[in-house]
Amino acid sequence: MGQTADFVKLEGCEVHGITGSLWHYRQMRREWMSLLEQLQPDVVHFNCCWMPQVAWAIGWTCRYAEQHPEHPVCKVLTPHGMLEPWILRRHYWTKKWPAIWLYQRRAVRQCDWLVATAPEERQHLLDLGWNRHVEVVENGIDVRRIVPKTVWKTPRKFLFMSRIHPKKGLEMFLEAMKEHSECSLSVAGSGEEAYVARLKQQVVQGGLDDRVRFLGAVYGEQKWQLLRDADVVVLPSYSENYGLIVAEALACGVPVITTTGTPWRSLQDQGCGWWVRPDVESLSRALDECLRCTSEQCAEMGKRARLLAEQECAIDVKVKALYKLYMAKK
Repeated sequence: MGQTADFVKLEGCEVHGITGSLWHYRQMRREWMSLLEQLQPDVVHFNCCWMPQVAWAIGWTCRYAEQHPEHPVCKVLTPHGMLEPWILRRHYWTKKWPAIWLYQRRAVRQCDWLVATAPEERQHLLDLGWNRHVEVVENGIDVRRIVPKTVWKTPRKFLFMSRIHPKKGLEMFLEAMKEHSECSLSVAGSGEEAYVARLKQQVVQGGLDDRVRFLGAVYGEQKWQLLRDADVVVLPSYSENYGLIVAEALACGVPVITTTGTPWRSLQDQGCGWWVRPDVESLSRALDECLRCTSEQCAEMGKRARLLAEQECAIDVKVKALYKLYMAKK
């Protein structure tokens, strides 16, 4: 939601913008209904939870469908992990419970399908009991367009690349780093200013200021070059519905350390990374094992990582699965 000129251009897509302010409810509703009348969509796919605007748009789409019974509209919602147990517990009484009571549960119930990006997320959505029509369609990337790294070294340079948020577990990883003086960490991403400042303070207090650097958000070729330059990518999250950065790292041929809070058991099964409990002790053990690897072992892990990306992350397979889901409701 916003002005069309502000959006990133997407190949093969026509982008429309509408008013997104909470204070312009009537204008937003008018623009959304007008857009539906103009486009007459067969499917409306919503992404995100907890924003009242998204819940309103789902309700308005239901009203549009009732007004046009001759033209059924399939309503699909992808929560992107925003209904995971860890997220629900965070600020439950002050933020989540009021939103659930006012609009969120109803919006989920109004959808024809929910799309989970991992089997674990599907089970969590079913456990909520708000909507029983849940299918798994994992996120995908265009692996063929991603240039993999060709040189692997003894692991020393670690990279975190994601939104900087408490659920990402950076505090735990920084604590684990204190026992491993030979490694460095680059943090690429942005987050709330106060939280980032707290992390930087932890770095200084832990004596890590010469080994940890904050790069801010990175995009485009700079992002891919950072990934290829890294020896290991880390995502020490408490909770992830998918963790797209893991797929992108694998496509670059970079081993990954992540946690059982993510759906990436295949890292461990295929021998191209570490999948450990989200706590300091487990991350420290993973770091210890990783730092004992030779460059030859890292090269083998990197090649297996690329193969895993080609087998499990290719976007063309995911698009076909999503299209099949759309057509199932026609």
